[in-house]
Amino acid sequence: MILSRIIISWFLVLINGFQIDPDYSTEYIGVFRGKNLFIQNPYRNLSSDYCIKKIDLNGSKLNLNYQLSALVLDFNGIDLFSPVSIKIFRKDSICKPVVINPDAIFYHSNFSFNKVSVSDTLLEWETQGEHGNGNYSVEKLSDGLWDQIAEVKSKSNFDRAIYRIIPILVPGANKFRIRYDFKGDKYLYSREFDFEYYPTPVSFKINEKMQILKLSRQAHYEIYDSGSDLVMEDNGIVIDISGLKKGDYVIYFDGIEPAGFSKN
Repeated sequence: MILSRIIISWFLVLINGFQIDPDYSTEYIGVFRGKNLFIQNPYRNLSSDYCIKKIDLNGSKLNLNYQLSALVLDFNGIDLFSPVSIKIFRKDSICKPVVINPDAIFYHSNFSFNKVSVSDTLLEWETQGEHGNGNYSVEKLSDGLWDQIAEVKSKSNFDRAIYRIIPILVPGANKFRIRYDFKGDKYLYSREFDFEYYPTPVSFKINEKMQILKLSRQAHYEIYDSGSDLVMEDNGIVIDISGLKKGDYVIYFDGIEPAGFSKN
């Protein structure tokens, strides 16, 4: 009993998603991971019967013998890694069934950032254990505060997923982290990771028709017109300037190294 209480307490703290209704029910939401779920069904001495009245799996009542002290859910007919909702109805507010192995459906316990890495041209992360719709926010430390620099929708791949973006870097130390937002207000962070960036200077050439700027390397660029208005910004190595009007412009690479060019 002591072990059972420890396990269920651990589950309730981690999942923070159980709901107790006026009809004396408790709901657990997770994903079928190929394991059976074991539930302890307490005996009620005063009424000489057992606590659990019924159990619904994804809205349908399970055909179980509820006059047993231990119940086994085998998820027959449920596809591997499919979402599951288990609602346990009990006969009063006093008796409390215990889920012995809640980790069998606790999909968030299996979520992890398997790899995070950054170079001067690519920020990449690999995850495992995604479930349902979610989003990733790439955050960068700037002046002591974490700023979001990119948002990526999750692929909802439980097995493995890989994401890549082009990072925005400044010369010197750069610190990043990735936030995984899922199911309402729940979220998880990756470890923080650093990258020392000392870029080589960027040079560029304009083709004869004044349509294309070709950079010497990948860079984040900002182009301003003669009135100091930002007219173009992106990451790349080839810049299509065919949409720019004739005139003089200033271009910044990675926030530094301003250079000028004219479009005739």
